[in-house]
Amino acid sequence: LAVASVKALGLTMGVFHVEGKYTTHGPRIIEVNCRMGGGPVHLINQLVWGVDLVVEQMILSCGGEPRERSPNMEPLCNIAEYSMNSPISGFIEHTDFLADWQGHHQ
Repeated sequence: LAVASVKALGLTMGVFHVEGKYTTHGPRIIEVNCRMGGGPVHLINQLVWGVDLVVEQMILSCGGEPRERSPNMEPLCNIAEYSMNSPISGFIEHTDFLADWQGHHQ
């Protein structure tokens, strides 16, 4: 659905950020952006697929060809990412709560 949406918009070259949602009526596109996704998207793609989206965009911007990827490529690792939104605004006074999570990156 994401690839079809990008093609339907006539976009043929570049790094795109597509957001979707699975609903009771099936998958739906929320938005398509002509940019790399924010937050951990760059690092996650690099770690899981070995693809540096910044380098790929630079190659394309200079008229180069995207590097070939095997359609059957296995992920190099698995990553779970979670974001929490605060119910109020304010300041984080300490990060002691992170100590329990240090070393859990594998």
